[in-house]
Amino acid sequence: MRKVTQKTVSKLIVIALPLLSDGEIELVQGIRKSLLPFGDNYEVLVLSGGYEASLRKLADLGELAGAIGEFMSPIWLESLIGKGLPVVQLGQNAGYKIPRVSSNLTAMGEDATRALFENGVQSLAYLGASGPSASALLGEAFAASGLARGHTVALCNEFSGPMLKAFLHSLDCPIGLLCATDRLAHLATLAAKETGMRIPQDLAVIGVGNSRMESLHAGVALSSFDLSLGEIGIKAGTLMADLIRGKSTGISSVLVEAKLHERDSSLRSSSGVTRALAYLRSNPGTNMSAGEMARHAGMSRRSFEMALQAECGKSPGVFLQEMRKNRAKSLLRESDLAIAEIGRECGYQEAAVFSVAFKRWTGKSPRDFRAG
Repeated sequence: MRKVTQKTVSKLIVIALPLLSDGEIELVQGIRKSLLPFGDNYEVLVLSGGYEASLRKLADLGELAGAIGEFMSPIWLESLIGKGLPVVQLGQNAGYKIPRVSSNLTAMGEDATRALFENGVQSLAYLGASGPSASALLGEAFAASGLARGHTVALCNEFSGPMLKAFLHSLDCPIGLLCATDRLAHLATLAAKETGMRIPQDLAVIGVGNSRMESLHAGVALSSFDLSLGEIGIKAGTLMADLIRGKSTGISSVLVEAKLHERDSSLRSSSGVTRALAYLRSNPGTNMSAGEMARHAGMSRRSFEMALQAECGKSPGVFLQEMRKNRAKSLLRESDLAIAEIGRECGYQEAAVFSVAFKRWTGKSPRDFRAG
């Protein structure tokens, strides 16, 4: 007589998102990847749109193992937290003190300010939604970074064509504009062009999301922050796995570094050196040689080396090393990335080689530098 075995019912880990776009697919894939060790014991379910009622129902039925999501309001989370269910917040919107994974908005504000001033803007502005949102927090970070350089950042949360045109014409050109999304960067470029403003000569624009489609519609390659959504997903899934296992993470917030890709919408100089340096800043892990840098700039190697020396007082090799050093120091101070990951971000595939280089730069090992 054949023995019948009962199949184990999987519990659900829900990923709750307001919208499911191409970018969020990368996020979901990162979460799934980090939860693979659980095997068939847990099933990942993606809910988008109005997911609150569905989450509560799953919790009431005892089918929910945990939730990862962009929770805009903390009120309805009480029932989940009250049942002892683990919750991981994507972003910084929920009021509860629960584990969070988000982009490093402070670093984004500082990177945008640096890039815009290096491109010779006279005034700074921010376009994004107000209220309790990541958009508003990014605006605050950008404004703080601008004030640190002695500049007030003009804020706009009206997105209609007439309002955008009036806002842009109230500012002193050349303007450096950071937008909360690439969609808003696209709208800003169109509004500017319709009133005779030139991109980027009169208006240098940076967006968020690294969307090729929005660049296509804008008619100009948009400078933009890549939010590293896959990395955010991996970090969020790892936190959830630790919580399900009963591990105390000891982490209230995990920050993931966003990468700024500087392109035509913010590069006001037509100099080949400027464009080559922008590429290097966007790709700190590159292994480009001096000759490859020169080809990227559209120059001979000798001309590129002389132009870079005149502009920055450095050879290509020294510039790249200093850029990697500064990037490594920033990541060690402001992120929770493992030292090996930081090394790879800065062009070193082997952690030991990165540690030797970092100690040569600073006199300290990466671990000692992070410890303070």
